[in-house]
Amino acid sequence: MREAVLAGPGARVQVAGGGNPITAVVTPGAVTAALTAAGHSDKQQATLSGAVTAVLVLGLCVFSGQGYAGVIARLWPLLSGFNPVVVMCAPVCAVALSQARARLPVAVLRELFTQTAVGARVSATGSLVFGFLVTAVDGTVFDLAATDAMRARFATRSGGRFPQARVVTVVACGTRRVLAAQVDSCQVSEQVLWDRLVADLEPGTINLADRNFFSMHRWRVAAATGAHLAWRVKNGRKSLPAKILETCPDGSQRVRLRESDAMLARRRKTSGDPKAARLDDIIARLVEFTVTLTDRAGAKTTSRFRVLTTLLDCDACPAEDIARLYRRRWQAALVYKAIKSTLRGGGRRLRGHTPDLAEQEILPLLTVYNALVDQAVTAAISLGIAPDEISFTAVLHATRDHLIASAPCRACGHHGDSADLQAAITTAPRHRTGRTRTSPRTKKQRETQHTRDVNYTITITESNLSKTT
Repeated sequence: MREAVLAGPGARVQVAGGGNPITAVVTPGAVTAALTAAGHSDKQQATLSGAVTAVLVLGLCVFSGQGYAGVIARLWPLLSGFNPVVVMCAPVCAVALSQARARLPVAVLRELFTQTAVGARVSATGSLVFGFLVTAVDGTVFDLAATDAMRARFATRSGGRFPQARVVTVVACGTRRVLAAQVDSCQVSEQVLWDRLVADLEPGTINLADRNFFSMHRWRVAAATGAHLAWRVKNGRKSLPAKILETCPDGSQRVRLRESDAMLARRRKTSGDPKAARLDDIIARLVEFTVTLTDRAGAKTTSRFRVLTTLLDCDACPAEDIARLYRRRWQAALVYKAIKSTLRGGGRRLRGHTPDLAEQEILPLLTVYNALVDQAVTAAISLGIAPDEISFTAVLHATRDHLIASAPCRACGHHGDSADLQAAITTAPRHRTGRTRTSPRTKKQRETQHTRDVNYTITITESNLSKTT
């Protein structure tokens, strides 16, 4: 404070305890590292440097739905840490930002997401099961602008109105943080994008996946990373190339997986090697169970599940616990709901009109989402509760308010304290996580059904697979 007084009015002096509020979203160090990793450097000293442009792109995601001019006005006083020239210049216009976005390589935003995604793996309440960090893989699509350039890069679904980008991510189920992601046209399948992501699995984790991801080759590659797997597989008698070796006391079965002729032919065609040898057999454990939903009116609905896992010890990992574990895969769907409906805004297409700008917006959405999740996890740890009790909507609104209300003091450059943001988050209403509900999934179901309170009953059942002789 003494330095601020001696410096006089208008001087910019950082006061201890008042960090730049923009660091709630991204730090100057992270942006600098991303620019370096992407090999990007500014050709000349300008107000809209690569760092400033990258931060404003993130700001467009924080304040999704608002125009360029409004976002620039809100964030401009906070950008001096990314480019000192900003202090001496008036805010740029919307056209200048649009042009700067076109100059900024997608690789910068990709590196920024990657570095921030792997940089903070916090284990919070509910993150571990059997001592492993629980992760899940799932995919979604984003509607894009209907331009010729966009259609040339991103396909349009049959009967669809807009080109779409497909995104497949690996999510930490306990914190709902996105750990890795791949982006491509919706014409590229989720399985292909998953094949690009599989190297991001790590020992000490257990990965959950839906039934469309399994194949012998994909299972073998994923298991080779050292991560454990608990993947749903199809229920048909002939859909899983397996035979039962033995039945465990908890009702699960140890099975031998053998690559079927159809799987071998498909792998040969995909790899371009018509003489590829059949894969070696694999020993795994199969847990088959039914889930019965009973609503308040007594109506019941029963679904059958078949989960294949690398967890072979039925004493350490009972079948019913594995069945309960699989339901955590839905955390990935909640991640997409938060990103697409809450952060971006429901029914809203991405801003960019070129393929690069589309990807340049998807990756920052994931980066901003992770930053907001980090704020929620910090609040949850301080309160001693699970992160899913913290409302993502409350975190988003508190962060927006924090950025708007934290313009630096004109006399000394002092910013509001980050503790103010955490206080706003911790005092916000919490989610009621104890409720067990179900909601209609398809558009047709939503026309006649609604969200209901239900009770879940899990029953371990016997498999209909044949036994080895």
